[in-house]
Parts: sequence; C-alpha cells; structure tokens
Amino acid sequence: MEKICAEYLTTGTVARHCGVSKVTVLRWIEKGNLVAFRLPGGQNRIHRDDFYAFAAKHSIPLRMAQPK
Repeated sequence: MEKICAEYLTTGTVARHCGVSKVTVLRWIEKGNLVAFRLPGGQNRIHRDDFYAFAAKHSIPLRMAQPK
C-alpha cells in the first residue's frame, strides 16, 4: 500500500482514506478517538502517525485517496 506523504492531514483527506464523511471524522475527533489539533481558523489537522494508529486500532481498511 502506498503511504500518505503529508505529515499532517485534513479531515477531508482522512475521510477519503477511510471511506467516510468529514462529519464522521469530526465526530471521531470530538469523542477523543482520533487525536487532532485545531488551527486558528478552526480547521483540524491530524498527524499522519496518529491517523495510522487510529486506523489500525479500529481495523479500518484504508483506501487510497483519488486525486481531485
């Protein structure tokens, strides 16, 4: 499987890789299941290693994101 290159991921990127909506990713963050930090503008960022750990812990099969 190809690895994700960026060190920090957006909620949209995480959603595409997991095959879920951005709202689902935001719920994971709000519940404390997925570690993220908030930028001054209100957007969330997820560290790549935290994302991989979360996906492995919850047995989430990862999809490769389609180019926009």
